Amino acid sequence: MTRYRKAGRVLTAGAALLGALALSGPAQAADRTSIVAYGASTRAKAVSYGANGAVRICDVHADGYGVAVRYYRKVGNLQTLSNFNGTCSETTDIQSNPIILFTACVVIDSVDYCASPYQDTGR
Repeated sequence: MTRYRKAGRVLTAGAALLGALALSGPAQAADRTSIVAYGASTRAKAVSYGANGAVRICDVHADGYGVAVRYYRKVGNLQTLSNFNGTCSETTDIQSNPIILFTACVVIDSVDYCASPYQDTGR
């Protein structure tokens, strides 16, 4: 009986040690997505990914409208990345100054119609 208790304590201690090591690793923020629809279709999709050092905006509906993403980095003012060629564009990956808030927009007649509210990346 004593042998089983010792084995149980060793396994419990080993599991606790592995759990602590897993929690002590570098924190990774989850990918976040912002989508904007106009009419009956999704028009733009913005994704902040990896360690949230960059954001990507994609035109997901070939309708001739441009798309944009408005975003804030941890340090700095509101910035906008636009795309008018029907593909995807992305910002520079600056993990030391991560994206903290962002929203996807569709650009119609030079006016940005954005998803509300801004997505919080947790950074």
